[in-house]
Amino acid sequence: MTAAATGRDPLAATVARVTAEVPGVAFLRPGLAELIRGSARTGAPATAGRTPAGVRVTRGSGAGPWEVDVQIVVHRDHRALTVARAVRDAVTAALAERAPGAQVTVTVTNAV
Repeated sequence: MTAAATGRDPLAATVARVTAEVPGVAFLRPGLAELIRGSARTGAPATAGRTPAGVRVTRGSGAGPWEVDVQIVVHRDHRALTVARAVRDAVTAALAERAPGAQVTVTVTNAV
């Protein structure tokens, strides 16, 4: 079964969008591809069909709750704990209908 067939990719996209809208979030933690991408590359990165970096959506069993792991970088002038709680609350609310009971974990990986 592919990720698209399980509904993981649409959930991950929703999580990424909601997270970016929370005050104090600088960006999602970049993945390896984003870190080593050359600065000479122009245009938007090809992200079609890929889960956003910094978001992991898994399901232990077919009927179990979704487990959502969000890794963020916060702005230095914001309190990391407050931002992490706000992200957790926003993501939980956004997934309430499509993924009830989702377990959301937010990790602050850095501050800029």
